[in-house]
Amino acid sequence: MRVDLVLKFDGNLCGVVKWILLFCCICFPEIPVAGESRSALIVITGEVKDADGEPLPGVTVVLKGTSLGCATGTDGKFRLEIPEQKEMVLLFRFVGMKNQEVTVTSTRHIRVTMVKDMKELDDVIVTGYYTQAKNAFTGEITRIKGEDLLRVSPTNLLQALAILTPGLRIVENNEAGSDPNVVPEILIRGASSIMTKGQEGVNAPLIMLDGVEISVEDLYDLDIYDIEQVLVLKDASAAVLYGEKAANGVILVERVRGKSDKPRFSYNFTPMFSFPDLTSLRLCDAEEKLELERLAGLYDRVDGSLDPAYDYKLENIRRGVNTDWTTKPLRNAFTHSHSATMTGRGGGIEYKVTGRFSDTYGVMKGDYRRNYGVNVSLSYRFARDVVATYQLAYTMTEGKNSPYGSFAQYTRLNPYNPVYDGDGEYIRNYYFDPVNRTMERQVNPLYNATLASFSKSQNKAVTNYLSLRWDMNETLFITGNVSVRQGDTWNKVYVSPEDASFTLQEIPQNKKGTYTAYSTETTDWAGKLVLNYRLPLNDAGTTVLSLSAGTDIGKDKSSSMQVKAEGFMKDKMTDIKFASQYATTRPVGGEKESAEVGFFVNGSLDLLGRYFVNASYKTAGSSKFGSKHRFAPVWSAGIGWNLHKEGFMNFDWLNVLRLRFSVGSTANVTFTPYQALTTYLYDSDLIHYGGMGAVPITMGNPDMKWQVTRKYNWGLTATFWKERVNVEASYYVNKTKDALMPLTLPSSVGVSSVLVNMGKLQNSGYEFSISAQVVKRNNLLWMVMVNGSHVFDKLTSISDALKAENMAAYYGVKPQPMFVEGGSQFGIYAMRSAGIDPASGQEVYIKKNGNYTFTYDKNERVEVGNTNPMLEGSLFTSLSYRGFTLNVTAAYKFGGDIYNTTLANKVEYIDPYGNVDRRAFTKRWKKPGDLVRFLGIPENVSDENRYSERFVERDNTFAITSIMLNYEFKPGYLRKIGIKRLNLGIGVADIARFSSVKQERGTEYPFQRSFHITFRPTF
Repeated sequence: MRVDLVLKFDGNLCGVVKWILLFCCICFPEIPVAGESRSALIVITGEVKDADGEPLPGVTVVLKGTSLGCATGTDGKFRLEIPEQKEMVLLFRFVGMKNQEVTVTSTRHIRVTMVKDMKELDDVIVTGYYTQAKNAFTGEITRIKGEDLLRVSPTNLLQALAILTPGLRIVENNEAGSDPNVVPEILIRGASSIMTKGQEGVNAPLIMLDGVEISVEDLYDLDIYDIEQVLVLKDASAAVLYGEKAANGVILVERVRGKSDKPRFSYNFTPMFSFPDLTSLRLCDAEEKLELERLAGLYDRVDGSLDPAYDYKLENIRRGVNTDWTTKPLRNAFTHSHSATMTGRGGGIEYKVTGRFSDTYGVMKGDYRRNYGVNVSLSYRFARDVVATYQLAYTMTEGKNSPYGSFAQYTRLNPYNPVYDGDGEYIRNYYFDPVNRTMERQVNPLYNATLASFSKSQNKAVTNYLSLRWDMNETLFITGNVSVRQGDTWNKVYVSPEDASFTLQEIPQNKKGTYTAYSTETTDWAGKLVLNYRLPLNDAGTTVLSLSAGTDIGKDKSSSMQVKAEGFMKDKMTDIKFASQYATTRPVGGEKESAEVGFFVNGSLDLLGRYFVNASYKTAGSSKFGSKHRFAPVWSAGIGWNLHKEGFMNFDWLNVLRLRFSVGSTANVTFTPYQALTTYLYDSDLIHYGGMGAVPITMGNPDMKWQVTRKYNWGLTATFWKERVNVEASYYVNKTKDALMPLTLPSSVGVSSVLVNMGKLQNSGYEFSISAQVVKRNNLLWMVMVNGSHVFDKLTSISDALKAENMAAYYGVKPQPMFVEGGSQFGIYAMRSAGIDPASGQEVYIKKNGNYTFTYDKNERVEVGNTNPMLEGSLFTSLSYRGFTLNVTAAYKFGGDIYNTTLANKVEYIDPYGNVDRRAFTKRWKKPGDLVRFLGIPENVSDENRYSERFVERDNTFAITSIMLNYEFKPGYLRKIGIKRLNLGIGVADIARFSSVKQERGTEYPFQRSFHITFRPTF
């Protein structure tokens, strides 16, 4: 029964009653109001599945136009009570899926199948701090999918990144070659810091793996099959919120997430066969080497005392001795890697477990690098608004260097010497005068390889990561994460007392044999909290305001210890406890601790889908600075224009034409902790009656400021003909000020220098990437991609201490970097040369004033070349037909220069007692009138290295880095045997290399060529 109560009041009571009725309507909405009837509730049920027919939990189901909704359960089913209306439309949403709208009819049970929206995933940029639509983002980012990395190289992650990312460069290490235990150095857009001694790695980019900072070595060892995508952030607009670590660029790596409701098991097996590449070697054979020694006058003695030595070697040659030493420490290596992944959902939890093992062997005998890894990822959705993700990762890497030592030793051994003596034992030492066993001696490294010496290392790390996301409503969500990473590393090097090197000079027994141990323990933790707000400002959703604000905090702590002992009695006594004493230094060690904190805000406005503005600001703080400069502001601002949205650009052949510009400042803390403080060393040698004395080891600088890089970036994005042609191009200028460098101090201070902000440098360059689907019809697809980049750097201001360092030490036969205002860090400095005088056989040098001279003067060196190429990039093409895919990758560079060290120390300025390049025998000055490039034999020069322009050559290179053929089996037959997917492939790497420079490659460790197979089933 219903009763309508009508009350009438006069005067002030009317206002009171209005407030009471309003309160009742808010607090008791179920009470019907007079004259109003309530709509009846109806129940809608249903289930949601993916394209494979698997239930899809966590799908948001909302009545369109309201906030009424629910989420599907673990079985993909939902139940929703809504008021009955004339028109009822349900909206289904899930991350990575296309939104679907379903009109409710008389049927109250709905079945929905959702499909992936790859375009939506591609059109969203996730920087780690905020999410931004790609068409409204002013930052410079390169996105690489995991499947694209595999198409380039399933065995070399860093090389695949460098191929696909313009501006990302692997610094060529001609000495280390293909050594599996040497981690390459990578640069993004050149160097933003001055590379002085003791500042190794100052230009390395920041690398984040699922929100946790990792090292370049961790990225080098990462399982390439476990990568979903990689984002490379290059400019200030993209990377500024990473604060003091963003100046060198940022690499964001995201692992593959669980994608299936049913348990799925996938396995990846990649065996690889490697072969040493010795095609760059042009060494003398036994006969040529002996003749070169004769021409060099090594046997010229008035008394003929070295004639027997010459005769002995000549007899060896006549007996057929022509030892190819370079093949002795090498092997054909077999490497294999395995990874297995289990994914699924159960009990509301999405899980993923991955295990990995790789066993890598180099082409030098006895070395290896082994990687072990386990990664567990759990994700749970609380109701429909909160998602929690936890990740646990454990990695361990074991490495061992080859006991056969440096490959350079074998290239210097003389081919007329046999390997074994008459009893079949390794010869321990070789003498230039083998008859009298005197003069120059060479160690036989093959003998040393039989000893118990070793060089081993191990690196372990455990990472815990927890993240939360709370979707408060459709426009507001909060994200937060915290991570803790613990690691420990050790290196141990033992040199046997029986090592042949100890026989080269008189050494007491208690100093023969050494053991060096180094260990480091680290603990790093970080946390971040971000509030994100997104508000559409018009009904069409084309004008959107996005805001983000938050804070981050981190702390790094490490401790290290190093000890060196000597004096071992026996070869097999390999433990440090058998040492007789410490070496020249006592055990050393130390602790380092630093903390950082930041507060930031980011905003973007997308106006009508045509114009967009991005801005970010962060105040970053670091404990590495003194109290005056603990905090520094970093910021960025950018604008963009989607020209293709304008009416006057409405062309059928144009899909996207986007212009963007950004400017901002990023910081770089390139020094170790405590540089702002004066530190002392307590020395037991300074004990006196008052206690132990201390001496200063670093002079603190409380006025030390942040090194700041101002970055400007102009970018263009264009796609044509239904996105069959894609173009990305950018030009940038980076200006660094307050770069840290040493300032010379008087000797009375007790330390030689102090770090001060006195350096300035500038980087500028361009990048481009063009890809096109040349053929796209039926089952045939042919795609071609080419990219390239160039960087130019200039030192605009340096300190006097750095100028003095230019004349301090030499880097052997290779010119050391010189720091000259107005010059480049990558410049090659040598004395200009007019060539070899045909009449006298002497080199004619050119001084700075243009005068000619026969006298070399290191103070007359100028920049005669630059190692930065004019253009450097890669080519990639892919041809697919009926399940088969052929991928070919190549790299190129031209316009740069190189100092050919092979010409400098194996053709000229040679050590005639060791083997050399055969050009030293065939292309030298011999008599007046000879028009040749190289000095005669002997050179008649001092021991001082003479850096001549004659050895600088133009470095133009084209290399085919990989060829791969894959086949994707059709799923019909596979399902009958329980396999969902199967991919097989074969490939070859480093097939061919064409270069304008003829020099030895892999001087300390050879390069290699390889052949691999991939086997990838999913169950």
